[in-house]
Amino acid sequence: MKLGYYSYTTHLTHDVGDMHPEHPMRIIAINHALERSGLMSDMHQGICTHAAQLDLYRAHNTGYIEQLQVMSPANGMILADEDTPMTAGSLDAAYKAAGCAISALDDLMSNKVDRAFCAVRPPGHHAQSNKSMGFCFLNNVAIAAKKAQLEYGLKRIAIVDFDVHQGNGTIDILANDPSFLICSSFQHPSFPFSHWRNIYDNVINTPLNIGANGLDMRRAVEKEWLDQLQKFKPQLTIVSAGFDAHQMDHMAELNWQAADYAWLGSLLSDISKENPDNKILAVLEGGYNLEALASSAHDFIDAFR
Repeated sequence: MKLGYYSYTTHLTHDVGDMHPEHPMRIIAINHALERSGLMSDMHQGICTHAAQLDLYRAHNTGYIEQLQVMSPANGMILADEDTPMTAGSLDAAYKAAGCAISALDDLMSNKVDRAFCAVRPPGHHAQSNKSMGFCFLNNVAIAAKKAQLEYGLKRIAIVDFDVHQGNGTIDILANDPSFLICSSFQHPSFPFSHWRNIYDNVINTPLNIGANGLDMRRAVEKEWLDQLQKFKPQLTIVSAGFDAHQMDHMAELNWQAADYAWLGSLLSDISKENPDNKILAVLEGGYNLEALASSAHDFIDAFR
């Protein structure tokens, strides 16, 4: 299997300050872990470009995209919502993050790579069709998913989201479309406190109690996701790869270890091997303790390649 790695340095312009959890060292920590182990040199280094407006409009309202462009500050910092700071470089970084997911998708569909990991920021899975929230401006996963559906004609696209916070924005954009099967695990109760009930035809919500460990997660995933994913036989699996359920991460109260992310990577790889047409595109979401993020992302990538 050929694994592609997609990242970029322009994310440094999304400078929200050292005290904000979603800061540039997140990507740097992952890069260093991959370089130290030698895994980085084994991967195809993908080229990231800016997302085109057409790609954004498939997932987001035109007015919302225009609003982001108008409100983007020339200098300083504003709040796009109560916890989503926006600086002069934020929108450029967000366009590049979405562009990375699109570039990875294009490479997957042209068989340049079989698996892909996008180390991007700002994250995306809380961004709704018309709203920024939770550090997110553009929904990278939903943008790639809609392109795969509408441009590449895929009929069965699985979305797997194991971030500690539910991907409410992805559900907002893709809910009740039978082309997508959305499997989402998350701490409950926790931010964003919405979209967590099983009221959507194509969403499997898997809430985990505060304090749940990796064994609890594994049992829930095997019980609630595995059979459904195998029956769905995805042509593409897009992963919202959040690493903030780690016990060292201060953003929530779950107790996973790096080995649990390796288990998830192996599970996704095994499902893909059962269905050779399925390709895997993983996109970074949360993960804010640098040590935990680096080890968890590394072990996940190593397991699913």
